[in-house]
Amino acid sequence: KLIGGASEGGSDVFTLNYFGQPACLAMSPQLHKQMTAACSGFERVFEVGPVFRAENSNTRRHLCEFTGLDLEMAIHEHYDEVLNLMSEMFIYIFDGINDRCKNELERVREQHPFQNLEYLRPTLRLTFAEGCALLREAGIEQDDYEDLSTEKEKKLGDIVKQKYGTDFYFMDKYPLSVRPFYTMPCPENPKLSNSYDFFIRGQ
Repeated sequence: KLIGGASEGGSDVFTLNYFGQPACLAMSPQLHKQMTAACSGFERVFEVGPVFRAENSNTRRHLCEFTGLDLEMAIHEHYDEVLNLMSEMFIYIFDGINDRCKNELERVREQHPFQNLEYLRPTLRLTFAEGCALLREAGIEQDDYEDLSTEKEKKLGDIVKQKYGTDFYFMDKYPLSVRPFYTMPCPENPKLSNSYDFFIRGQ
């Protein structure tokens, strides 16, 4: 968890002095997972462990310290393989929580009332353009190549719940212009990317 430099961009890091040398708390095990996958021949490498990000933000979307599940996997034909794996994994997690943690869920509900999570098998998959179209149908201006604001993502979560009966879904084929530089362009449309996000209740 102590490394010599930032492991990825986009977030601030916690820096410290390590016996006279600069170091920082790991923002991700990404580099080590990739080395393990590439050098060992393992097709799937994962880690469950602490993640540190010096993001001074008090929102539900930003945490400075959390336990992350990081996965690196070989893709044989198409990145749909990742979406399929993630769909199966999240459904397994949701089912497991519902089956094995009923008492704990009820204790949480007593202090923080919530609605049970609804999800489909397999997970609903929308394209970014389909998500934008749903927003426009609801009277919200949204261009197919413009990034979604936090407020629009939340609104889209409400629309998806009403139309499809699920709190959990994937959105695929984001515009290339709103994704990081390393995102793979879509071979069928150079304005789009082979990238996706998961949403639970619009977040």
